[in-house]
Amino acid sequence: MIDVEKRLEKFEEKGLCGKASFIKRLAPSYLAKAGHNSMVSSILLKLGDNDEAKRALNIPGDFSAFDWIVIAAYYAMYHSALAALASIGYKSDNHAATITALEVFFVKKNLLEKDFLDKLKRARELEEEYVQKLRLARRQRETAQYGVTEETGKDATEKLLKDARNFVDRMEKLVGSLEEGATTPKKR
Repeated sequence: MIDVEKRLEKFEEKGLCGKASFIKRLAPSYLAKAGHNSMVSSILLKLGDNDEAKRALNIPGDFSAFDWIVIAAYYAMYHSALAALASIGYKSDNHAATITALEVFFVKKNLLEKDFLDKLKRARELEEEYVQKLRLARRQRETAQYGVTEETGKDATEKLLKDARNFVDRMEKLVGSLEEGATTPKKR
């Protein structure tokens, strides 16, 4: 099994992530984007349950946007993760590299609980599942790959939204504590 630090070094060698002092100033913007994405996912979920709003917007009664809810919730988590990395002067241009960097800089140093990293990984898997669904839409695939009903898809979506809110809140606290300590990434 490959060591997480070696995995991060490989991402760095490919230029997918690394130290970048200019990125620190973008941490608040990443958090703002995370909040925006979280709000969009919540709005879409509520819209799917609101018949009056659907009528007012001329949206079919059976409208649901679980795929976009998942995508927006995942990106809320992802952008908040980028904020945490930016706050220590570390930039990432790759989703897998971002997750790996979170593990190296925060989980391994006990600044972030591992279950938050697991939530981000699960969200990414679910988001990828929906992207695959869109690619395979011409084959009339049902909701997610695990072949569940739309109602179960709603349950999974609602759980993801809760996880995303918790994740974003935790990243905001992490960024705040890092700003207080003015932390920069150190050699591993």
